[in-house]
Amino acid sequence: MVRRSAPVWSCGSCYSIFHLPCIRKWARSPASVADGSAEAAASSSWRCPGCQTVLTTSSRDLSYTCFCGSRRDPPNDFFLTPHSCGEPCSKPLEKAEPGVKGDDADATKCPHVCVLQCHPGPCPPCKAFAPDRPCPCGKQIIVRRCADRSTPVTCGRPCERLLPCRRHRCEKVCHTGPCGDCSVLISARCFCGKKKETLLCGDMMVKGKLSEEDGMFSCSEVCGHTLTCGNHACKDMCHPGPCGECELMPGKVTTCHCGKTRLQEIRTSCLDPIPTCDKVCDKKLPCGVHRCKVTCHEGECPPCLVRVEQRCRCSSSSRMVECHMISKEEFLCNKPCGHKKNCGRHRCSECCCPLSKPLAQHEGSDWDPHLCQLTCGKKLRCGKHTCQLLCHSGHCPPCMETIFSDLTCACGRTSIPPPLPCGTPTPSCQHMCSVPQPCGHPAAHSCHFGDCQPCIVPVVRECIGGHVMLRNIPCGSKDIRCNQPCGKNRQCGIHACARTCHPAPCDQPPANGDASSSSGGKASCGQVCGAARRECKHTCTAPCHPSSPCPDSRCEFPVTITCSCGRITATVPCGAGGASNGDNMFEVSIIQKLPMPLQPVESSGRRVPLGQRKLACDEECAKMEKKRVLADAFDITPPNLDALHFGENSSASDLVSDLFRRDPKWVLAIEERCKFLVLGKMRGSSASSLKLHVFCHMMKDKRDAIRLIADRWKLSVQSAGWEPKRFVTIHVTPKSKPPARILGSKAGAPVTAAHPYFDPLVDMDPRLVVAMLDLPRDADVNALVLRFGGECELVWLNDKNAVAVFNDPARAATALRRLDYGSAYQGAAMFMPNSSAQPGNVWVGPQKDGGIASKSNPWKKTASVEPDSSFGDWNGGHAPAPGWRGANSAAQVAGTPNRWTVLESDAASSSGPSDERKPALRIDAERSTVPNTGSAGPSVSKLQPDVEVDDWEEACE
Repeated sequence: MVRRSAPVWSCGSCYSIFHLPCIRKWARSPASVADGSAEAAASSSWRCPGCQTVLTTSSRDLSYTCFCGSRRDPPNDFFLTPHSCGEPCSKPLEKAEPGVKGDDADATKCPHVCVLQCHPGPCPPCKAFAPDRPCPCGKQIIVRRCADRSTPVTCGRPCERLLPCRRHRCEKVCHTGPCGDCSVLISARCFCGKKKETLLCGDMMVKGKLSEEDGMFSCSEVCGHTLTCGNHACKDMCHPGPCGECELMPGKVTTCHCGKTRLQEIRTSCLDPIPTCDKVCDKKLPCGVHRCKVTCHEGECPPCLVRVEQRCRCSSSSRMVECHMISKEEFLCNKPCGHKKNCGRHRCSECCCPLSKPLAQHEGSDWDPHLCQLTCGKKLRCGKHTCQLLCHSGHCPPCMETIFSDLTCACGRTSIPPPLPCGTPTPSCQHMCSVPQPCGHPAAHSCHFGDCQPCIVPVVRECIGGHVMLRNIPCGSKDIRCNQPCGKNRQCGIHACARTCHPAPCDQPPANGDASSSSGGKASCGQVCGAARRECKHTCTAPCHPSSPCPDSRCEFPVTITCSCGRITATVPCGAGGASNGDNMFEVSIIQKLPMPLQPVESSGRRVPLGQRKLACDEECAKMEKKRVLADAFDITPPNLDALHFGENSSASDLVSDLFRRDPKWVLAIEERCKFLVLGKMRGSSASSLKLHVFCHMMKDKRDAIRLIADRWKLSVQSAGWEPKRFVTIHVTPKSKPPARILGSKAGAPVTAAHPYFDPLVDMDPRLVVAMLDLPRDADVNALVLRFGGECELVWLNDKNAVAVFNDPARAATALRRLDYGSAYQGAAMFMPNSSAQPGNVWVGPQKDGGIASKSNPWKKTASVEPDSSFGDWNGGHAPAPGWRGANSAAQVAGTPNRWTVLESDAASSSGPSDERKPALRIDAERSTVPNTGSAGPSVSKLQPDVEVDDWEEACE
């Protein structure tokens, strides 16, 4: 915004107004240079930001003046136009017409000045009368206003000015500019008188008056008129005027024909012969290089017979010819040019191209000789039209066509009015797509052209192989595959398809020439047969052969043979089967490589396979047998060597051992939880339910240690979350078993799995975990994904079990109420039974003064959820059947403890009229399902308010 008190600068061409500091800064910047050259930058010329007019005033000379330029730093007068001096403008109204010089410029220039007060913008047209001027033909004086002085005005009479032919006058009406050539037709003859033609008067060379005897044009033939000598004819081209003198007159010829010897005899007529001399002619031949070698002769010199080198047009080949042939015949070679044209796309295919010479041999050093004459034809950016320029390099210019119709989006609700340049992209529409989806779900993408995107609404879909129902699959997904093997019968009818879940068919259709398909038998599936062999019970390794028995070939399966005591071992091929009897060369070569010879077999006539024979024992075997007999006699038990190591690789053992030395308590806690999952029994869970445990958020080194310890117990480990809140879950698999050595246990002592107690440095808070175990096939967790997707981490343990870990226990409680298949999380850790006054129980807040809670309650008002008996007892009780969906009676609310309650009233023990407005709190005894022993201490009391709410989210606001 330009204020009236700010110093400004106004352009004299476009009259744009800018702040003076801004325009000075612009004039000094490199972007304002008139052109990118260094000369323009050195000359301090710059462009106006508004009209791009080149100005030569330096930035230092720019000053704050009024609009007329007569006063510097005009005053800020509220009664005047801003930045005006208040004096008359006095600028010349108009300049002379462009292209007019001399007196005409003074005649067209306005002599008046602007009489308005100093003002911005251009001056108005002059309203005074201009000096009198004659019309173009000069017959009448015309009076007009000064503003219209450059407008051509004619008198309307015939022009009658003399035309350039100087014979006729202009017959047009009074007009401006030249009259043009004369168009009168005249019948004339040539100068020699041989031809007569009808010509335009303006095209004739002769100007002025004409005579019928003299010619008016040249017929370009030999004149033929007799010269003044009377003996010879004129040999010049048809010309005006008289012919010249005879060239053979005695006065003009003074030497012989070669010009080297002067004539001794006197010639009296042009018909007298000219004598010749005995010297060489030596005149320059028509080639301009060589001279005539013939003796002085009459007439023209003979052609040049010197053999010279003649180069072809492209200067790549040459030949030797007589000199006079160079001017008569052009030599062309057969070499194609092959040079790239200026477009860079095409090559010159002309043979012996004259433009293939170096550029230095052509006229002008900046001229590109190979100019491509083809049309470019590339598609322009608009995609509709093609480039019509000559073939060129670089990008094509933008399309110059114009669109005169509305440019609309796909739905038609957003448009851009014309005119528009061709290639303008369609407007972006913010409305949702109006095309109905084939699945019936509403569109989740904006308006567009072309096919719609696949639907992304999560649904339950069966995999393409029909194995499992997958949840949270986008509705528009077509090829949905699971990780299970196909398992369908192959075309052989014997094997099952071993490929991962894939679309049908498992086998390619048989070809027309397939023998099995033509005979009606079953075709081979291509897999390994796998049938048990009769001789050795190993599997057949031949390709599938459904219509024929297994081939009787030698079994190559590697087996280990030992000696009788088992100390010496060797690996040999089985060798069973085959039509040959006895040892062949292959078996002989294998027997020679064995550490010991084979024991002899009974000669029953049947060949014993190599894999069923035994090695002979040596002296060391006899010593070992003797030691074994003595150990049995004296009842000596050999040491358990497996208990001396962890059973893993050395690097993993070293890592666990190092961590055990640094933090043995933490490592033993992890070991106890793994031992309880494998060997212990979970309380409140059935034998078929999955046993799992969720660890708290840990650093990466501790997560790696948990993975190593769990691998020793063959537990499945999964990591989830994002740093720094990444955690680890473990669960039992059918392969889980105790390791050879259990940390913290003595060798030989019986292994017992006691229930470990909750440790906040190891275990995840159970209030943050919602378990979804043994989910049926049609289970749908869309409610969890859509409502709590950004507030929890969903960890799939397998295709039927999952856990959701929240950051807020209130949100976890709400999710537990909302989910149809959610259940309480039962990990490997339990809470230590203690009194209600002990602050170590994470489920009951610290109480004092008879059950009054501390004032650090994060909840803003007292509320409770519907009692849910599916949680069981967090102190180790068994959970009855889920019935929390319909538990709405007052008896259930009063008799069931709420495990999610951390709400404590600030005035539970106070009395007075104010207590009537607060919900009465009661202390419920611990459920009878929990054994209360003397060692465990008194039961844990919990606060259960009588107020019910519909949603934890509303109650916690």
